[in-house]
Amino acid sequence: MTSQEIQVTNTGISGLWVLANISYAGMRPQNNSSKLWRILALVFGLPGTIVTFFAVKEGNDRAYGVDLPRKGRS
Repeated sequence: MTSQEIQVTNTGISGLWVLANISYAGMRPQNNSSKLWRILALVFGLPGTIVTFFAVKEGNDRAYGVDLPRKGRS
């Protein structure tokens, strides 16, 4: 593999990790019922999602100081 291909691969993996962490951080406080997506986000976002698991309260509508409105609620 060339250095450019390695860089693209690393960027893709990092992007997936960031998206999984953001996704998990959004699903936890909103008490999302989709178990499959929560598990996938947890696994692909490790170890960052472990921090979210302990730092963000389930069903609290707040993640890291940001208010997250629930779906269908104004």
